[in-house]
Amino acid sequence: MRNVPFKILLADSQALTAAGMVHLLGNRDEFEIVANVNHRDELIDLVHKHRPQLLVADYNLPGFITIEDLQDVTKVQTAPNILVVSADDSKNSILEVLQLGVKGYVTKDCSREEVMMAVQSVSKGEKFFCHKILDIIMEKHFSPEAPAADPSVLTSRETEILSLLATGHSTQQIADTLHLSPHTVHTHRKSIIRKLNIKSPTEFVIYAMDFGLIKPK
Repeated sequence: MRNVPFKILLADSQALTAAGMVHLLGNRDEFEIVANVNHRDELIDLVHKHRPQLLVADYNLPGFITIEDLQDVTKVQTAPNILVVSADDSKNSILEVLQLGVKGYVTKDCSREEVMMAVQSVSKGEKFFCHKILDIIMEKHFSPEAPAADPSVLTSRETEILSLLATGHSTQQIADTLHLSPHTVHTHRKSIIRKLNIKSPTEFVIYAMDFGLIKPK
């Protein structure tokens, strides 16, 4: 029996880009593009209507959806994972988007293979950032005011959990993988946040790379 396709909602007002995404994903059995957002007012309604597992969006187009709209999507009870595909070159706004906890971010300069890898990774709940975005993350992390991370402050169990958090695993998935209770995982997560002074989901990825637990895509 064929698996149910993974539902994707597109939000890109550039006709050529939207058509390219449809061409890239529309002929694959594992994906179903349920709709393309034509106006920002449609975004939340289409999320509620189709309940997509993945939103592929560009927030940096004049008169189209904004960072605030993406933030509204994250508050929906059945919020999809978000993959940003954008040509934005403002480091400040890119970092603002990453603070929302989006699962992936690639630029429109990326190859079709890298975009497909991003879609497949984020569809599984994993994180994926292209090299340009990783450079911005690392530049922010290693700015002069940012203290160097010290892996010795974490216990071996916390290090395991940090690695899983950085690759997009949920509390329940980590509990199942490590044979722990969700409450125990949540306690370890709070301890990691306190010890490393983590202020956003993106910093789990940063520290995991810094400690050599995961490698940049």
